[in-house]
Amino acid sequence: MWGVRWIAAAVVGAAVVSTAAGCSSSGWCRPLEPGPTVTASYAPTADRLATLPGVTDVDATYRQPDDSHCVSRKSLQNAPWSADFTVHVRSGFTLEQVDQVRAALGSSTATVHAARGDGVAAWELALPASRSLGSTPSPGDPPLVTDADGYRLVTEAALLPGVTVAQQGATAITIRVRTPASVAAAVAWLRAHVTDPTDSWVYVGTSTSWTLSTGVTGLFGVADTTIATATGVLEAHPGITRLNVGGTLVTAVAPTEADAEDVVAAFERTAPDRAGQTVAAWWPDGNGTKVSGVVGSAR
Repeated sequence: MWGVRWIAAAVVGAAVVSTAAGCSSSGWCRPLEPGPTVTASYAPTADRLATLPGVTDVDATYRQPDDSHCVSRKSLQNAPWSADFTVHVRSGFTLEQVDQVRAALGSSTATVHAARGDGVAAWELALPASRSLGSTPSPGDPPLVTDADGYRLVTEAALLPGVTVAQQGATAITIRVRTPASVAAAVAWLRAHVTDPTDSWVYVGTSTSWTLSTGVTGLFGVADTTIATATGVLEAHPGITRLNVGGTLVTAVAPTEADAEDVVAAFERTAPDRAGQTVAAWWPDGNGTKVSGVVGSAR
């Protein structure tokens, strides 16, 4: 787990500036800032990325290994730093340009974020460390796709109706759509293009906010009937702020007790994805009163 991190903004042509984040546990030592030596060591990479054609902005996140190092300043002083870049690019960024980003990264990781444009939604493509285009993944690599396949997936998904952003992350593929009406098409596309055990998700929302998330393939994938229930619930109860649907658990945050009870009742009438799948809904927020049930129990 990467728990100690700093985020630095590197606008094209500007220096990288860091901000520190404190430890969460009282009494632990304050984490070290990356400092000029660390940021300078990654500055050539940031500069190479910033000068590539089509790149508009570069952000860098600097990390040390997990929060357990916070208990010892000596451990922090000896812990290695790594950098993860977010490379913002113009709409129409090509696979060849992704290859240029890969070449400029060295051993660092990055996410290429393409802007919306020309009737196409935004897309994001994660570039894991030490993975070249077209290469064969090693046994320790995530069970995903090469950069070329990932580029094809996210750029094709970005053409689907109602998409706000298509994302291939380090371990999952996600399509985010504007409204529940666009969920079915996104789900069908993922089922046709992504095979288990890769996790894939459909969200209703944007890259920063959402009301519905549902697993489609992989460990958390659910059936089309479950997804149809979820979209129906969201359309019938627009006040729901969170509806998270997975193979073992469905959770919701509803504005009123009546809304919460309707959510639970709807899933109790839906065939379960697996034995013991439960549903719980809170009101008026995630820390409020809860009503729960078992998916399929009322069939």
